[in-house]
Amino acid sequence: MYRRRCGRPVYKASAGIDETPVCLMHSRDPNKDDAAFQAEFERILEAAGEGIADFTRFVFPSANYTGRIFAARCVFLRATFTQAAWFAGATFTQAADFYGATFTRAADFREATFTQAAFFPRATFTQAADFLFTRFTQAAFFYEATFTQDAVFRYATFAQAAIFNEAKFMQVADFIGTRFLGPAEFRKTTFREDSGRDPGPIFTRAHFEKPEAVEFANVYLGQALFYRRDVSKVAFSNVGWRRRENGKWMLFEEVVSLDHWSAEFGLRPEKDMPDDRNYVVIAELYEQLKKNYDDRRDYWTAGDFHYGEMEMKRLHSPSRNRLVRWSHQNLGLVAWYRYASDYGENYVKPFLRLLLVLALFTLIYPACGLHRVSSEEASPSAPVGQTTSLAASTEEISYASFLRFQRTYPDRRLRSATAFFGQSLMSTMSVASLRRDFADYEPQSVSGRFAALIELLVTSTLVALFLLAVRRQFRR
Repeated sequence: MYRRRCGRPVYKASAGIDETPVCLMHSRDPNKDDAAFQAEFERILEAAGEGIADFTRFVFPSANYTGRIFAARCVFLRATFTQAAWFAGATFTQAADFYGATFTRAADFREATFTQAAFFPRATFTQAADFLFTRFTQAAFFYEATFTQDAVFRYATFAQAAIFNEAKFMQVADFIGTRFLGPAEFRKTTFREDSGRDPGPIFTRAHFEKPEAVEFANVYLGQALFYRRDVSKVAFSNVGWRRRENGKWMLFEEVVSLDHWSAEFGLRPEKDMPDDRNYVVIAELYEQLKKNYDDRRDYWTAGDFHYGEMEMKRLHSPSRNRLVRWSHQNLGLVAWYRYASDYGENYVKPFLRLLLVLALFTLIYPACGLHRVSSEEASPSAPVGQTTSLAASTEEISYASFLRFQRTYPDRRLRSATAFFGQSLMSTMSVASLRRDFADYEPQSVSGRFAALIELLVTSTLVALFLLAVRRQFRR
């Protein structure tokens, strides 16, 4: 009788099912005898004892091993589970190798225990993968694994290294409450990236025993949730976050659908909070990320998270009165800070607003009336008693309107217009710089002095915001 290298007799499958003759354990025949398959499976385990039980490329018609204790080192290399794989509560006393295994239906490893290394590299989970409360005592390898549907690692424990490099999570990756007691690597890991409001990876309440050994590198976290988890020391390298309309990075916590089950862990506002969502919790996360990037001297990215933190403070209001809330969010001090300089993150805004204010007061002062400074005031160093001849008297050159100023010089309208606005601009600059000897004219009426006070307050504020923004953008 013809035998394959595995030593088992060739299974007579229907034509076209197996490319080459194989045994019962390797046949892809969906109608093969499950009882005979399980009997051979048990025989291999018993014969292996505490040695190696080799199930390489086996095609499992069923796999109900709930609560089973596997004393042998189990090798499921490139095995295929055609139905749901039940390993809930199972214990693997030696290394378990699922390298390249394919789970075509649900894979249930809830409350399973891996006392030695667990290998799932290049494994494919076509349906849901459930590792709820699973305990990995030694290193767990999931590099290049593919999770087509939700992957649940909620409250799992990784006592040693957890390697998810280049793994692909196409839907939700649930790490809520997961304990990472050793290093955790997510390098070139693929997480969900779409325009929807459902999350990708969820690390809410995850515990990082060694946060400095947790690394996210070359990954997109624009749909990740980290709230209620301190990430101030986690390593983020070349990480992409979600973009705001103004181009700054933002956290998905701001836009995630509150109808999604992930919101139950604290994003929904509490009963006594009138906010649309828990902005206080999100602000704490922004502060941690800002500190993280500040410590790494990535000040531009830290600035984006500073913007997000301030946005949460602007949106948060303890008042239930709609008008009061609207006023706080749109007319409060924090809101004006945003309008003026994007919370100190934009130096162009205060500079342009400063130019606008100077131009505005250049038009306002003539309406209030500008009067020529006397020669003694204009030149404090002149000898006492010395006067300057005012060609057409102060009446000619003190003015309250453009038309009046032009009537003074009927034959030089262009030059008079230039002089009119030029002198008004000089007066505006004089007020802004607190130097009276800078211009020949100054506001002296009550309305003019009040306007000068307003200008001084606004321009000094804008100058301060401009300098602060420049420092934040270019500090090293």
